[in-house]
Amino acid sequence: MWTEGPRGLERRAELGHGLTLSSQQQVRRTLSEPQHEGLVCTLPFGQRPYAFGVLEIVAGREGLAQEWPALAQTLGLALEAALAREQQAGQGRVAAAVDLLVRRMDGSLEHGQILAAVAEVAAQALGFGRAFAGLLTPSPAATEPGQLNRGHLSEIWSTGFVGSGPQHMGVGPVSYAALMERGEVITYRATHDEGTPLGRGLSDLAPQVALIAPLRVRGQPLGVLYADSDRPEALRNGDAALLLELAEQAGLALGSAHRFAEATRQQRSESVLRELGQALSGKLHLADTLAELLQRCAALLGADAAALYTADPGGRTLSIHSALNLPSDWVLRVRVRPGSGVTGRAFAEGQRCECHDFPASGMPAASRHTRALLAAGTYPFRGVLGLPLTTRQGPFGVLTLYFTAPLTLDSADLQLADALAVQGGLAIDNALLFGEGQEREREAGALLGISGRLEHGLTRHDLTQVLRMMVETLGAGRGLLHIAGTATVGVGFPSALPDELDTLTGQLGRGPRPLPPRWVMAGAGSALLAPLRHGADVLGWLYADDPGTDPPPQATLRLSRRLCEHLADRLSRQQLAVALARSEASYRQLAESSHDAILTTDPLGRILYANPAARTLLTGERGGTLPPDASLLTWAADADQQALWQGLAAQVRGPAGSKSPIRTEVTVGEQRLEVQLGLLSGGTGGLLIMARDLSEHYRLLGQISQRGQELEAVALRRDELRTFLSLYTQAQEEERRRISRELHDETAQLLVAARRKLLRLEKQAPQAAPDITALADELSEIAAGVRRFARHLRPSVLDDLGLLPALEWLCAQARTPARLEVSGDEIRLSSVQEVTLFRLVGEALTNVDKHAGAASAAVRVTFSAQGIHTTVSDDGQGFDPAAAQALSAQGHLGLLGLRERAALAGGTLEVESLAGYGTQVRIWLPL
Repeated sequence: MWTEGPRGLERRAELGHGLTLSSQQQVRRTLSEPQHEGLVCTLPFGQRPYAFGVLEIVAGREGLAQEWPALAQTLGLALEAALAREQQAGQGRVAAAVDLLVRRMDGSLEHGQILAAVAEVAAQALGFGRAFAGLLTPSPAATEPGQLNRGHLSEIWSTGFVGSGPQHMGVGPVSYAALMERGEVITYRATHDEGTPLGRGLSDLAPQVALIAPLRVRGQPLGVLYADSDRPEALRNGDAALLLELAEQAGLALGSAHRFAEATRQQRSESVLRELGQALSGKLHLADTLAELLQRCAALLGADAAALYTADPGGRTLSIHSALNLPSDWVLRVRVRPGSGVTGRAFAEGQRCECHDFPASGMPAASRHTRALLAAGTYPFRGVLGLPLTTRQGPFGVLTLYFTAPLTLDSADLQLADALAVQGGLAIDNALLFGEGQEREREAGALLGISGRLEHGLTRHDLTQVLRMMVETLGAGRGLLHIAGTATVGVGFPSALPDELDTLTGQLGRGPRPLPPRWVMAGAGSALLAPLRHGADVLGWLYADDPGTDPPPQATLRLSRRLCEHLADRLSRQQLAVALARSEASYRQLAESSHDAILTTDPLGRILYANPAARTLLTGERGGTLPPDASLLTWAADADQQALWQGLAAQVRGPAGSKSPIRTEVTVGEQRLEVQLGLLSGGTGGLLIMARDLSEHYRLLGQISQRGQELEAVALRRDELRTFLSLYTQAQEEERRRISRELHDETAQLLVAARRKLLRLEKQAPQAAPDITALADELSEIAAGVRRFARHLRPSVLDDLGLLPALEWLCAQARTPARLEVSGDEIRLSSVQEVTLFRLVGEALTNVDKHAGAASAAVRVTFSAQGIHTTVSDDGQGFDPAAAQALSAQGHLGLLGLRERAALAGGTLEVESLAGYGTQVRIWLPL
C-alpha cells in the first residue's frame, strides 16, 4: 500500500511474498488508471488533494483491473478518514515531543548536551528502546576547510544501548543522498530490508525497525538522528514526521552552537595572536624570536613536537635550525628537499601543507632518515602540519608541527595556524632587520678602521690590527690573514703560524664559504674561508674559526664578503699606487734616456718639461738648460714657423671628436724633424710633443736606395751571365754533338778504310806482312779510341734511345757497380733538360769512381706530375760538405758547377754526405 504524503508517495503497509518485484517507478506512473506489467498490477484509489494512494499487487488474479473501479472509491474514503485521525493524533504528539526537547536542551550551546537531549527525547517520544545522534567528521582528504566526511560519524551520543553504545558509524552514499541531499527520513524494517546494504550496515545493532533522520541547518549537513526498536509493531504512522521534526529542532540548536563556537574561537584566535605578537615584539634577536615562535605555536596547536627548518647554503636542502621534543639523531640527520614531503612542499609552494595520517597516506618521505623510520615501522608521529614562514626577502623556512595522533585540526584551527605563520614571518622580518642594522653598524666601524689602518702604509703591524678588527666584527675566536707576496699574520694563534697555509689556499672558492670539518684547524669546531678578490685576481684570503660546531650563518658569510671586498679594494689601490709610482719613475727614466725629444707645454705654450734630447735640440748644446720662461715658439726661427706651430696646436685642440694626436714632418734650419702633437691627459689643454730628427734617417734612406740600385744592376748582370752561360752550354752541347758525329762518321770510317787497304797490301807484299798487320792493329785501336771519344762527347744513345737508356749506359760505363731504379710513369723532358740530367748523373758517377771508394752505387729516377726526382747515392766513405764548400772558394768548382748547371735548367741540386756514411746527390728538374 502506497499513500501520498508531504514528500510524495510513501510505502505504508505490505503483506505476502514477492515484494522484491515492486517498482516505485511503476507506482509513480500509475496516476489515474490501473496498470499491469508482468506479475505486478498497480491500482490507484482516492482523490487528490484529500487522499490518494496506490495498491500494488503481485501475482493477483486476472480481471482485477476491470473489477477495481467499484472498490477504488470505497477504499479512497477509508484512507481519507484514516489520514484525518492520524493527523489529529500526530500533531499533539509532535508538539509535546518538541516542547520536551526544548526543555531538555535548555538553551545549551554545547554539542554534546544537544545531541544527548535529542537522542533521549526521540527514544521516549517514539516509544523506541534506543536512539543516538552523531555528527559528521571532517574529511581527512578534504580540499576545502571544513569539508565533511560523507561516510563517517563521530561524537555520537546515545541512549538505551547496552554499554557505551556505538562509537563510530558509517553512512553509505545512497543513504547520504537520501538524508542530506533530499532531506528524507529512511525507514528500516528487518523483515524486508535485512538483505539490503542498509540492513548489512545496521547488522551490529540488529534492530527490527528503525528510523534515520538528517541533522541539517539551512541545507548544510551536520549529522544523523537514529532511533530503533526490537519490536516490529513499535513503528507507527507519524513516527517519521515526528523524528524529522525533532531532527530539525536539534539542527537549529546545533547551528546556534556552531556559530557561538566560531565566535568564541575567533575571539580566542585574536587573543592568541595578540599574545604571540606581544611575546615576539620583545624579541629582537633572531635566535630568541625563533625559539619563542616554536614553543608558542606547538603549545597553541597542541603539537607533540616541532621543528623549524631553514634553507641550507645553496637552497638545495632544508635542515633543522631549532627543534622541540625531537630526538637528537632526527635533528642531525634529517635533510629535506624542497618540493618533497610536507615540509618540502610547504617551502616550495609557500602554502600550508598538512597530512592527517602520514604513515598511512603513502606520501613520499622527504629525507632518508624518515624513509628508514617508515620502512622499519618506527616513525613516531602520524599527523604532520607544515607552515611556511615568509619574509619580505622571500621564503625563510618552514615551521613543522608533529602529532602522535592523526591530525584533528578543523578549518578554524588551520586558519589560526596560517595566522600564526604570518605573525611569525613578521616577527622574523623584524629580527632580521634588527640584525641587519647591527651588522651594518659593525661593518661600517670595521670598514672605517680598515681604511684608517691602510691609509699610510702596509706594514705587518697594520695588517695584524686589521685582522683583529675583522675577527671581532665576525665574532670569531681566531683568524689568519694571508696577503700573497706580502705577509701572513694571525690573531689567536701562537707565534709560529700553522703549516696548513698551502692547503687553505687550495680550498679557496669564488666567495666566502664554511670549511668542512677536516679542513678546520686544530682547536676549533667550525671555520670560514673568504678570498680577497679584485676582479679576476686573488690577492689573498681570510680564515676565521670558532670553538663552536655550528657552521657560520649566512649573515656572517655576507659580512665577511663585504669586509674582504673592502680590504681587497684598499689593497689593490695601494698596489696600484705603488705600481703607478714605479711606472712613473720608469717612464721618466725612459724619457730621460730617449734619443727623441719629449716635452710638455701648458695651454699658452710654455714648456713644462723637456728631456735631455729636447733641451739639446732647443739650445743646440748637449745637456743645455732652458730658461724659466722658455716657450714652444722659441723653437720657431721665423714668423712662418711660429704660425705653423700655432696652427698645429689649434688643430690638436680642435672641435670635440677631432682631438686625436697629429703626426707631421717639419724642417727647422738644416734639420728634418718628425713631430707628433697630442693633448695631455686630464683636460688641462696642455700639449705633449715628441720630435725625432730624421736627417740621419733620410741620409740612410739615400744610401739604401743607391745600394738597392747597385744590387739591381748586379742581379741584372747575374741574369745576363746566367743566360749567356745557358746559351754557351747549349752551344757547347751542339758543338760536342757535331764533333762526335764527325769523329764517328768521318774520322773513324777513314781509319777503318785505311786498315782495310793495309790488309790488302799484306797479300801483295808477303815479306812485309808482320809490319802491315801491326800497323793495321794500331789503326783498329785508334778507330776504337776515336769512337770512344765520340761517345763521351755526345753519346748517341741519348739522342737515339732517350734518357733512361742513356742513364743505364752511364751505370754500365761506371767503374763502381751501379744500378738504375725507375718509378712512376716515364715522362719525356726537353732535350736541354735531358742533356742536363745526363751530364749531372754522369759527373756524379765519375765522382763516385774517383773519390768515394764505394762498393756500389744507385741511380733512382722518380717521375711525377710536377717533375723528375733523381738521386745518385753510394755507400762510400762520404765527405764533409762544409769542407767541400771551402774548396769551392779555393777554385775547386765541382759541386758549384753541378748546382749552377741544375739551376740553368730551372732545377735544384743538393748534396747530403757524412763521413763514413756515403753520399746522396738529389736532383730536381721541373716539367
